Amino acid sequence: MNKLDFLKELKVYLQDLSSQEQKEIIQDFEEHFEMGRAEGKTDEEIVRSLGSPQQIAKELQPQEIEQYSANQSEQSPSLRIGMIIGLLFFNLIIVLGPAIGFAGIILSIWVVAFSFVAQLFIAGIQWIIQPVSFYLFELFTSITLAGIGLLIFTGAKYITNAAIRIFSKYIAFNVRLVKGENRP
Repeated sequence: MNKLDFLKELKVYLQDLSSQEQKEIIQDFEEHFEMGRAEGKTDEEIVRSLGSPQQIAKELQPQEIEQYSANQSEQSPSLRIGMIIGLLFFNLIIVLGPAIGFAGIILSIWVVAFSFVAQLFIAGIQWIIQPVSFYLFELFTSITLAGIGLLIFTGAKYITNAAIRIFSKYIAFNVRLVKGENRP
């Protein structure tokens, strides 16, 4: 099947759409063919990569979207309240404990990193206060711990950012679920 046959068949399957929508879709697929030809592909290879015109037209039909939004608008308030209560209990019983534990682990990583870096300053103060009892071993140990602390700071930053992203996505998922935007 070449470009013209593909576009003709696609246009036949898109008859339920407005002429403006048909025109835009056809233009999009003409661009696909132009890009494919620029990459050195033949029309047959491009058609194979796009799939059948019937399947493409089926996916582009707005009926599925309208049916989905109609189902969501039919969601009763009691169902929504039940979902909120269910999510509340689920989050309190299942999610809250591990989340607090994980937050505690992250906090302890930050404390350890800070302690390691502060060890260098503590060794410096000890050297100023009691220079006679200060050994070079303490200085080198403090420098080593400070270096490890800086590495832990870097890792803690990435872990904290990842945890915040995951938590934000989970909260957004809960909000979408309550609003009825996700199918249960």
